[in-house]
Amino acid sequence: MIGELFINGFRVDLDDRIPFPLTFNISDIKDVSSRKGNNSKTITLPATKDNYKLMRSVFSLTETEGAVITDMSFDTTLKAEAKYYYNGLLEFNGIAQLMECKLNGGVWTFDITLVSDTIDYISKLAKVKINELDWSEYNHALTFANQQNSWNGIIQQNGSPATIYSSPNWTGTGYYYGLIDYGFSRPAPATFGVEHIPPQIFIYEILKKAFDYVGISWESSFLETQRFKKLLLAFQGGDLPTITSSQANNDSSKTDEINNAAGKIIEATSQDYGSNGIAFLPNISVSDDYDCTVTQDISSQVQTASPLKFIAGSDGLYKINYKGDHDIDFTFTAPNVSGGYFTYGNYEVKMLIYKNNSEIVNEQVYAGNIQGLSANTSVTFTFDYNRIINLAITDEVSIKILYNLTDVNVVGTGLHGLAKVFTEIESSGATLDILRETQTLFAGATLNVGQFLPDMDCSTFFKGIITAFNLYVKPKTTDNSIMEIEPLSDFYNASGDALDWTYKLDNSKEIKVTPTINMSAKNYVFKFADDKDYFNVRYTEDIEKQYGAFNVDSQNQYAIKDNVMKLPFSQKLLIKIPLTATTFTDLIVPRQFQIKFKEDGSSEVVKQKGKPFIVQLGKMHSGAWSHRSETGSISSESEYPYVGHLDDLNSPSFDFNFGLPDFVYWQTGVYTTNNLYSYHEKFIKEIISRYGKLISCHLRLSPEDINKLDLKNLINIDGVVYRLQKIKDYDSGKGVSTSVELIRIIEGEGIQTTQVSPAYNPYDDINARFTEDDYIRETEDGTMRLIDN
Repeated sequence: MIGELFINGFRVDLDDRIPFPLTFNISDIKDVSSRKGNNSKTITLPATKDNYKLMRSVFSLTETEGAVITDMSFDTTLKAEAKYYYNGLLEFNGIAQLMECKLNGGVWTFDITLVSDTIDYISKLAKVKINELDWSEYNHALTFANQQNSWNGIIQQNGSPATIYSSPNWTGTGYYYGLIDYGFSRPAPATFGVEHIPPQIFIYEILKKAFDYVGISWESSFLETQRFKKLLLAFQGGDLPTITSSQANNDSSKTDEINNAAGKIIEATSQDYGSNGIAFLPNISVSDDYDCTVTQDISSQVQTASPLKFIAGSDGLYKINYKGDHDIDFTFTAPNVSGGYFTYGNYEVKMLIYKNNSEIVNEQVYAGNIQGLSANTSVTFTFDYNRIINLAITDEVSIKILYNLTDVNVVGTGLHGLAKVFTEIESSGATLDILRETQTLFAGATLNVGQFLPDMDCSTFFKGIITAFNLYVKPKTTDNSIMEIEPLSDFYNASGDALDWTYKLDNSKEIKVTPTINMSAKNYVFKFADDKDYFNVRYTEDIEKQYGAFNVDSQNQYAIKDNVMKLPFSQKLLIKIPLTATTFTDLIVPRQFQIKFKEDGSSEVVKQKGKPFIVQLGKMHSGAWSHRSETGSISSESEYPYVGHLDDLNSPSFDFNFGLPDFVYWQTGVYTTNNLYSYHEKFIKEIISRYGKLISCHLRLSPEDINKLDLKNLINIDGVVYRLQKIKDYDSGKGVSTSVELIRIIEGEGIQTTQVSPAYNPYDDINARFTEDDYIRETEDGTMRLIDN
């Protein structure tokens, strides 16, 4: 029996004397927010000829930028796929990270660590922000018709109507115009012009675009539910983005691509010796700095043209537009053939975009294949590539063009000797422009949807969703580009299907039972990102805790630290909009603004940019209001498009809060106790219960067990059912039992049962403070509709 490790498809040499320990995790009982992937300890690869070839570009001090990278060369900037087999059975599927190259006694060795592929996807998601994803298909005119159509599930997509709702289900794609009060100066408290209602973007669509960007997908019952598909990411408030076409043009730079002194942008050779009629040539990757002449640079943002270095002169979204023609010439050589020969392979040209010297984009511009060619061949590619990037002032952008040639083989009767494929790429009229995105925001103008999304990277966004719903994410066993995603509460298979591992228990080794309370935190704190809008501050001051937060006291008298699970999203209170100092409209909406105090003691409602926040799409809710069109006409409405942390105001069934509010700012006698904490409760109780037990023991696990390992399966030992927490330092080569941690299952009871009863009425509270009583609000027509008493 032997172990075999493959990195990027090539078998590397292992030292049989060195252990190969693997650890398989689902989470850390001490940190319930942790989702640790599988990993290995550091493994030292010995100094062999093949290992030298693999690592040469890393440890060689003579390798230079732009050198040809063959398929037998480790690129530390790219994911290196790793698979470990024992006796032909796959035991680990992930990525290999090179830690160090060590020279000792004139001999190099190489330390590597294997980690779960999920970790690599998270790092890729961190390189792109959600407003950098391509939202151009949803750009549309800011009009009365488009807003009202969204309430019926019809939006504009690529300039044409698209349906995103078929009763009773929403697709979770595109945008929606829910009613939120951002403190804009409006004609009247119950009147909203089209320019006062920014769009919200579906969470499902954001996550899908993020996954598409890094080349993964999901299998998930939960993500396909209406609960998830009706979540929306709302505009965070403040001034609406307005960038005129003149401003955009002033902040844009345009260039023409130029070839190098030899008249090419890429020259690459793949060659190797063949025999018996066939030659397999190595994969190659060759990159070239983008060199250009500048045709427009009004704001002097191009620091150098060869290579291009662009320094942003203003914050915002920029589009990289690379278009034109490339002429590709292939020259084939096949020696000593008695007849014809044929060459096969695949090639692609990619764009690498670097922000502040860190790669943020690695995408294909065009691709093709060589299909049985023997004569030298020329191909012209016409391309038009676009990518949106988010830049802050002084951010530096540089660009490389990357050529990959893969899966090349030359076949011919009698072929033996050195076969070769030589590639030259010449730019023919190609241009690259860095264009500031416009957002001329006024009623009737074209609205750029991406401008309403926050400056948040996709990794932070995804991890926020994971934390909110206590999701477990793992690559699918048969395809690690597919993520299996479910709430941990739904992740496990039924107890009746638990695997019986009683016979695997090694009774010769110590069995340790640890009360889980010994590992608990003092408090488990579930909260949102802090925000400073008026109502969040007011609630926190009055109640001395955050709106929507929840705290679980473990009652562990030995614990001193809290375990805080904090979302990157804030929460917005639902407030009934006042009409006068003592009367109200029918509109109960999230309200996001601040109060500005003046020197004379008066105050006014002002716009405020806050943190991103999530709302649920609810039903059209009864309430009289007026909707002003882009032409100024007023439409009287009897229902408004409700969105908020509750899924419904009249009969709520789910609350996007962790805890029950102490009171609410509208009249209600019904409030749901089903909220985000329900996704966490079972596992918190297993930790803090007096009956909670962590079992540490040794099991005789076989390569077949590891090959079929699925952490969804519960484990039955002597009739007691456990969750598999960790398999620690499993080494199939040792033939000994492995340390395992198991959590005894304790089913949690129902969560909070407290109702908001009686419904809070601020006019019955002599200590209540009112925005509408204490502050002045001027509307567009200059009428004081909220006055100081």
